[in-house]
Amino acid sequence: MKKVLFVSVFALVLAACSKDNFETVPQVKIESITPDQVFNGSIIQMIASVTDKEGDIQDSVLVVRKKYNGSIVLSNDTTRVSIKGLSSPVKDRIELRISISYGQQYPEFAIFQGLEYDFDRDFTVGLVVKDNAGHRSEYVESKRIVLKKF
Repeated sequence: MKKVLFVSVFALVLAACSKDNFETVPQVKIESITPDQVFNGSIIQMIASVTDKEGDIQDSVLVVRKKYNGSIVLSNDTTRVSIKGLSSPVKDRIELRISISYGQQYPEFAIFQGLEYDFDRDFTVGLVVKDNAGHRSEYVESKRIVLKKF
């Protein structure tokens, strides 16, 4: 009887441990956002790394752009971008590079329409990544940069 109980408990513990391997969520880290201050016609560049133990990061990313006046959020714009078929030599890690124009529209930045010209405001970019299994990363947000007048 003790052997059966021990084997049952051992199997239950083993199943619980292996479950953690399959219920992973993507981990997002914002590596950089530059420059610290942008002027009309400038390009904001953000680099983020995404890791996922399952290696199925290839679904979508939500990009949240926020403008602030002090601590008050003036605008909050979210764009969903599909990343299906994104190839990466390492299947459990990808690098996202996001470019956003400020004050002017550029055809090469069609996914993210340019930020409206609005000076002396703070600006952040936030990310949420969804993998093929439907897991969503926690929301991460960049440091604040300043939108400046000429």
